[in-house]
Amino acid sequence: MNKKLKKLLRIGLPLGVLLVALFALDATVLAQFQPPTLIPAENVDIGGRGGACIGLADMIRSGDIHLRNIPCFIKFFTQTLVGIAGSISVVFIMVGGYRYVISTEEDAKSGGKKTIIYALIGLAVSLLAWVIIDLVLQLATE
Repeated sequence: MNKKLKKLLRIGLPLGVLLVALFALDATVLAQFQPPTLIPAENVDIGGRGGACIGLADMIRSGDIHLRNIPCFIKFFTQTLVGIAGSISVVFIMVGGYRYVISTEEDAKSGGKKTIIYALIGLAVSLLAWVIIDLVLQLATE
């Protein structure tokens, strides 16, 4: 294959797959999509000690925040950041797999392998951080 065709495949193939996926979604799926928010939903219990974490969104909106709510904030934002880190890791695993499968040169294949390995290491570190923070919060609030 010549270089122009390889370049066209590397750029055009993912773009084509993305366009097909977007057109495959019908309006009902897109209408049900709820954008993510950093403020929890109304009267959601995200865990914690007693009833301190129930109604966290209302407390944030009204400004009626007390010292006992700090573990709830830490737990909620930790869960949010781990979710974001997991999503980013999955994207990079897909990118690394794509680079590994599509490339014909050995350097590009090793780059794809490294991308997958680093994404998995990043996911493991973020999950370990979440476990440590959750453990410290449990020990500190008992």
